[in-house]
Amino acid sequence: MSTLENTISMMEVLPEKDLLEIQSLVQKIFQRHEGKTADEEVGKFLKPMSEEDFLKDVEHAEYEIENGKCRRANEVWSEI
Repeated sequence: MSTLENTISMMEVLPEKDLLEIQSLVQKIFQRHEGKTADEEVGKFLKPMSEEDFLKDVEHAEYEIENGKCRRANEVWSEI
C-alpha cells in the first residue's frame, strides 16, 4: 500500500471532529505561504540578472562543456 493509500484509509475511520481539525491545520499551513511567488522566494537567494548577463553565462557554460571543463553530476556526487 502506498503512503497516499495508507493516509486515506486512516482518514476514512477518523471522526468528523478530527477531520475538521486536520482541515484547519492544512489551511493554516497554506495561508502562511499565500501570496508568495516562486520568483519572490528565489529572489531572496539570487540577485536579479539581466538577459544579457544570463546569455553570457550560457555562452560561457557552453564553451566549458565543449572544451571538457565540466564533469557529469553523477561523477561529482560519487566523490562526495
